[in-house]
Parts: sequence; structure tokens; C-alpha cells
Amino acid sequence: MENKNFKLRLLEWLHHFGIGDEAVFYFVTIIIGVVAGLAAVAFHLTLGLLHGLFFGSRDLSEILRPWYIIPLIPAGGALAAALLLRAVPEARGSGIPQTKIAYIVNNGFIPARVWIGKFFIGALNIGTGSSLGREGPTVQICAGIASWMGQIFTLGRSNTRSLVPVGAAAGLAAAFNTPIAAITFTLEELVGDLNAKVLGSIVAASITASIVTRALLGNYPAFEIPSYALASYLELVPYAIVGVVCAGVGVLFKRGLLFVRKRWLRLSGGRVILATTLGGLAVGVIGIWVPHVFGVGYPWVTRAMIDGYTTWFFIVLLVLKIVATIISYGTGSSGGIFAPALFIGAMAGGTVASIAQALFPELIINTGGYALVGMGAAFAAIVRTPMTSVIMIFELTQDYNIILALMVANTISYSLSRYWDPEPLYSALSSQDGVQLPNHETEHLLHEIHVSDAMVQEVTTLNARLTIKEAIAQTEALDFAGFPVVDDGGLLLGIISAAELRQAQAAGLDGQEVIETATTKYVIHAHPDQSLDSVMAKLGARNFSRLPVVSREDPTRLLGIITVEDIMNTFGNSLAAAETGGKNGPGKDMMGLRST
Repeated sequence: MENKNFKLRLLEWLHHFGIGDEAVFYFVTIIIGVVAGLAAVAFHLTLGLLHGLFFGSRDLSEILRPWYIIPLIPAGGALAAALLLRAVPEARGSGIPQTKIAYIVNNGFIPARVWIGKFFIGALNIGTGSSLGREGPTVQICAGIASWMGQIFTLGRSNTRSLVPVGAAAGLAAAFNTPIAAITFTLEELVGDLNAKVLGSIVAASITASIVTRALLGNYPAFEIPSYALASYLELVPYAIVGVVCAGVGVLFKRGLLFVRKRWLRLSGGRVILATTLGGLAVGVIGIWVPHVFGVGYPWVTRAMIDGYTTWFFIVLLVLKIVATIISYGTGSSGGIFAPALFIGAMAGGTVASIAQALFPELIINTGGYALVGMGAAFAAIVRTPMTSVIMIFELTQDYNIILALMVANTISYSLSRYWDPEPLYSALSSQDGVQLPNHETEHLLHEIHVSDAMVQEVTTLNARLTIKEAIAQTEALDFAGFPVVDDGGLLLGIISAAELRQAQAAGLDGQEVIETATTKYVIHAHPDQSLDSVMAKLGARNFSRLPVVSREDPTRLLGIITVEDIMNTFGNSLAAAETGGKNGPGKDMMGLRST
């Protein structure tokens, strides 16, 4: 109740100064950039503090604890995190699939407990040596903060949803110090549209977050990288081989991770916690001899690019990092895949370069360039965002000399990995969690399913003659985001959202009838015989989360309601039936307009 009173007072204050919804949205965008920068800095510093506390040094390249203590550190961190995750299961994993699900399925709603839990659980896992990265957790943390701010400022469901990619981009820009790559990744992976209407806000928040981070931590890149140049165009051949190797390594990494995680998801009760703890112990045992696998591992990547390693040590680091990351992520620890992907790519590229240098010493002058290109190629193969992988490496180097080799390797790596294993990693992880998200391979199902298969017929409506105060009292206990407005005969007159009701109340319109606030001129609607892809197009074009379903013969005759959640649930059921050869029709989940 206190939270609702705070929101109401905030809205009254904004209305008093004549601040409209659009101005509030852009103001919140800048605030998100600032807070995301602060959150990313806090997460980064917390990891350093935990490294120093548990390993005796903030830099894991010089661990000061006795060898027999080392395995107990990640095991203890995994145990503590596993216990905490029972209260916040959404904080498990990298955070990017969870953010994507929240954006697409839950209309941007991320409970505060999720991003708060992600901060502490992610810091605990990574800070005690799990072979995972900080970028994914930072994305989920900052996306959650953005969602929370949308709720605080009562921006409405569609605007709150739009803030999620804004927060995600700001978090990634702050964590990785590459604002342009953060923008392209958010558009490629999360939004799925490089021409998204929210692009301006994503850019503004990313730049703001980067400024905050650089002001507090200094303008330092994630890696110290010397300048590179091609010895000759013949050198593009070994760079192409780097692309082939990274494609194979990326596919093996993905399949291994999904294999282990699938079996871990089958466990229940205390066996889940035991498996997670044993996973931490296994990573700790590896770290006795090769501490390079602990945590983010960026110092070792930098050393690979500057000084290089022997061929065999490149291979050892490549194999053990893959194994350690599969164990950490597959057994339920909280952390990202960005950093391991870059580490794996650097070692794969270094391996190719060191072998090629032994065979053709006059061609290969510097193996560091291959490690750098391998980072981008592995990222393209594992994460499947080819544009981001190129821009990210360029942003780190700010050197055009490496771009040609990078584009060759990335194109080959992305194309081969997609050919060998079409489903992107994040989509596969979402599928394992029971949420099927459309991609280029499955979008045809949305065209084959009709609205009648997914819509909810039991709809809570509001009578047009109710006052705003009466409507709020009638719907306060309901977990819905909006309501069709009907006349005494049940005919559709308009539609109104819960946020619009609260905004009208804040403006002192308690006695005004609902119909005066509702959208009535032209209510965007759906028909039962329309395909789900056409409905998704309507929802996406106008940033809506729901549509009333009406009769074609009489548009005022309300037949039901359809939401993004209904579409995703029906799509998932249809996809599961198609994969198993089932003959059952699409299933329906009576979710209505639930805000979660």
C-alpha cells in the first residue's frame, strides 16, 4: 500500500508540473543510464572484493591461498549460491535468456527480488571462482532496474516493456566499456530489430552508462591490445582457419553445456544443491593446477594477445576453460557466457597461430592478432550475433588493420556454426526452461496457428459508466494490466489499461467515467481467424501487450482477449507437438492480461 501511495504522489507531482508521459519516458531513460553505470561499477568492485577476500588477491593470476584450500572456495560459493537460488530461481544462469523472456513473454515485468538476487548471487558465484563472466548478470541486473523504474513512474505496460532493452544495453555498455557493441547486441539478440523505435533511448542510456563507468573506473578498455597488421593477404588463409576452428569449438561448447544442464535440470530437492556444489568443487580442482579458468579470465586473455603461450598451453587452456564453463553453467551457477566465449576464442585463435607459425614462420609475425580475431569468431559462433562480434572487437582495438581478417573469420565461424547447429544458444537455454521463443526456423508456426487457438474467452470487463474510483476499487485485487470497456449490453466501446486508471486518479479525475479516459476512437483488435504472426505484428508495431478479439461481422461484439503470453504459450505447445510428432492441437493457457 505504501508503494502505491508513493506512485500516486509521484504521478500527482508530475501532472502538477505538466510533464507528459513521453517526457517522463526519456527522463527515466537517462536516469537508467546513470543507475546502470553505478550498478555495473558496484558489481565490478564487489567481484574484486570477493576475489581478495577468498583468494587473497584481487588478481586471480596470483592466488595466495594454500593449494588444498583452493577447491573449497568455488565449492563453498556454489553451495551458498545454490541455497540462495531456491528463493530466487530466476537469478540462475547468465541472465540474458531470462531478460529476453521477461521482455517478450512477460511484457518487461521483472520483480525487484530478481535483479537484487542476481547481484548478490552472481557476485558470490563469480567472486569465488566459477568459470563465468560478469556481463550477462549485469545485463539482467540493469534490465531489472529499468523495469522497476518503469513501475515506479507508472509508465504503463508498453513503456515499461520498452525500458527493458534500454536497461540491458546500458548494463552491457557499462560492464564491457563498449557502448556501440552494447547497442547492436541489444538490437540483434534482445529486440530482434535493428530499426527498433526505442533505438534512441537505447543509445542515450548506453552512452550515459559508459560515461558514468569511465568517470568512476577510468577510461580503460577491457583488454590491453597492441596494434596489428596483416603481413600479406595470404595471411587471410590462417585467419579463415581460425573461423573454422572457432565454429567447431563453439558448437561443441554449446552442445556440451546443454547436455550437462539438461541432466542437472532433471534433479530435484537436495540433489540439485549437491550437484551444484560438486560442480564448484570440480572447477576448484582444475584451478589448483590451472587457475586461469577461475572467474572472468581477462588478464590471461590479455597475456595471450601480448606475450602468447606455447602451442600446448594454448590447447590446455582452451580445453579446460570449455570444461570448467560447462560445469559451472551446466550445474546451475549464476554467471555469464560472454567472458568464457572470448577466452575460448582467444585460446583457439592462439592455437591456430602458434601451429601456423611453426609451419610458416615467414607468414605469421604476431600470434596476438589471431587470439583477438578468435575472440570475435568464437563470440559469433556461440552467441550468434555477427554484427556485434565485429563491432565489439573493433571498439576494443579502434584499429582498422584487423577488420578485414576479423570479418573473414567471423563470417566463416557464424555461417558454419549456424549450418552445423541452427538453434542459437540463448534460444536453446530458454527452451530447456520451458519457454519456446520464435526464431527464423520456427516462425512459420505462428502463421499456421489462429487467434482462436490462443485467445482467452473469459474476459474481465469494465462498464463504461463506472467512475475511475469505482473501476480501481473493482480491479485493485486483479493481476491484470488492462480491461475492455463495454456498455450495459456487453458491446465493446473501448479499452483502458491499469496504468491509465492510476494516471487518471493521480490527475484528480476520480469522479470521471471510465469511458472518458478509455481509448475509443479506434480500438486495435484481432479476429479469431487471423494468424498469430499478424497479431504479433500489430502488437510489435504499436508496442501493445494485448488485443481484444472481436467478431468480423460486428466489431463491437467482444469474443475474447489475446496477449503476448497467450501467443508464446500456444506457440510453445505447438512447437513441442511438432517436434514430438504429436497430433494434438495448440494448447491454451488462461493467462488473460496478467501483468507478470
